[in-house]
Amino acid sequence: MATTTAKRADDQRSQETSDIGRKQRPIWTRRGFPVQVAVFEFANENGPPNFSVKLSRSYRRDEKSNWETSDYLGGNDLLRAARLLEAADAFIQNRLELDYQAKRASSDDNGGDAPF
Repeated sequence: MATTTAKRADDQRSQETSDIGRKQRPIWTRRGFPVQVAVFEFANENGPPNFSVKLSRSYRRDEKSNWETSDYLGGNDLLRAARLLEAADAFIQNRLELDYQAKRASSDDNGGDAPF
C-alpha cells in the first residue's frame, strides 16, 4: 500500500515536471506599474504566426498581504494599459513584417513561384 502511494506521488511529480516544460512563455513583456502586458507567439505552419496578448494588473489587498494579479483594471489604469497595448501592437506588427520579409526572401531565393 505504501509502495502504491509512493508510486502515485512519483507519477504526479513527473507529470508536474512535464507540464512545466510545456508551459508557454511570453516572447515580449512590458510593465507600467501596476499594469503588465505579455505577448505570446504560436507558430503556424500555413501562414504568419499567431499572437495572443495578456493584460494584467498587480494589486495588494492591504499593506501586509502578498501581491496578486487580476484581469480587471481600475479607472486610473486605463491610459497606462492603452499605451502598453499600443506598444504590444507595434511589436506584433513588426514581427509579422519580419516574417513576411523572410518568407518573401526565401521564395525569391527559390526562383519565385515553384513550377507545377
